[in-house]
Amino acid sequence: MFPLPFLFLREAEESDVMTGILAKYRVPLLFIFGTVLYFCANIQRVAIPGAVFDELQMKWSLSASQVTAFGACFMYIYAVFQLFVGLFCDRYGGARVIAAGGLIFVLGGFLFSLADNYYLLCFGRLLTGLGASAFYLGLVAESIRFFKKNYSIIISVIVMTGYAGGIVANAPFSFAVRLSDLRMVLAGVAVFTLVAYLLYLAAFREVRKPPVRHDVLFSPGKFLAIMKSRQNWYVFCFSAFNWGLYYSLQTVIGKKFLEDYCRIPTGTAAVALSVTSVISSVAGFAYAVGSRKIGDRRRPFCLLTGFMTFSVFLLLVVLTALDIRNGMPALLFFCLASTASLSSIVIPIIKENNDSQTTGSAIAFSNFLAYILVAIFGNLIGGVLNLFAPEHAGHRLVYSREAYLAVFGVMLFFAAAVLRWALLIREPGTGREPLSGPQDPPEEDGTPRKVR
Repeated sequence: MFPLPFLFLREAEESDVMTGILAKYRVPLLFIFGTVLYFCANIQRVAIPGAVFDELQMKWSLSASQVTAFGACFMYIYAVFQLFVGLFCDRYGGARVIAAGGLIFVLGGFLFSLADNYYLLCFGRLLTGLGASAFYLGLVAESIRFFKKNYSIIISVIVMTGYAGGIVANAPFSFAVRLSDLRMVLAGVAVFTLVAYLLYLAAFREVRKPPVRHDVLFSPGKFLAIMKSRQNWYVFCFSAFNWGLYYSLQTVIGKKFLEDYCRIPTGTAAVALSVTSVISSVAGFAYAVGSRKIGDRRRPFCLLTGFMTFSVFLLLVVLTALDIRNGMPALLFFCLASTASLSSIVIPIIKENNDSQTTGSAIAFSNFLAYILVAIFGNLIGGVLNLFAPEHAGHRLVYSREAYLAVFGVMLFFAAAVLRWALLIREPGTGREPLSGPQDPPEEDGTPRKVR
């Protein structure tokens, strides 16, 4: 028999080895597990309700607006806290913010997977949205702190990993639900998130944290300052409405539309939505490279996006009005995804249009507006669908052509607004003027005024 004292000695040695590994690789492990949490946040954000719209509706006998409310609960709280998370990161450091947000996120994931009451389900989504709001900006803050020279590369890897969560949230998530059960899959995601969070905490304990900055205070004046600029509003509205239209298709109505109207099988529709995530992530990187190739010009990509968004929704309205049912809408979704990821274009414009003291607040407000619009569009889509009685088709509720025509008609109006705002955006620092819209007057000496 193995002596008991040696068992304790062996366990102590293994513990020392693990501690040594954590101490040696604490920073990479912090980023790895923090990024896994961001990956999980994207699964929760994309999968509910879009990937399992029918399953949610039939399992709890919900209306369309009640199902879309699951996405809205997540998005509203996620959007609002974008205004505060940046402040928390400046004050407490990104690692601490992720640790706090991770706990809330885990609790929300388990509550949503286990609850049967509709209001508890909504509360679970609120918790997941609140916790998830901490991850991206927290990781950005830590990237800048630890990788001062190469932080942009680290951030690009983080973003790509997050988009991978969106890919998993469509076809793989949908297939898993079909093979097992919705509640089991949600519980599995919650357990995986808990493991990632515990591993993050292990690395977090070993990492040197920055001192708490008590001098960092929340100042509404910074947001008021950026709101005085017309160019800021053109950029904010252009990027936020464009993202809201695309993301509401991907996460709320896209898969169900392909199933109901285009009569595409569930598995194929889920794969199509996963492809949109791949296209969006690749296109975002291509935009950054393309902008550099043409001398850091960004307005051409804004114009391309505006015309693409308007054209896609115009064609969706035409196809639906003519009752053309084929795979063309899926191809249009791919086109829309190719101009959805605008961070590499919009953030540099915001930085050039604002001074260093207000740039952070401007970016935070841009994120807030983008995700609040996703929530609003989700509620709007659910409300429009509720105006039309669905038909029972086996275990599913199918909405009519008129219902989707009404939805896309509303979205076309906002797509036209996106195009209008794209035309009004100036090329910062080059003197290029928009094709139309109000212009800032020159300075008293006749020189062009700096973009406001």
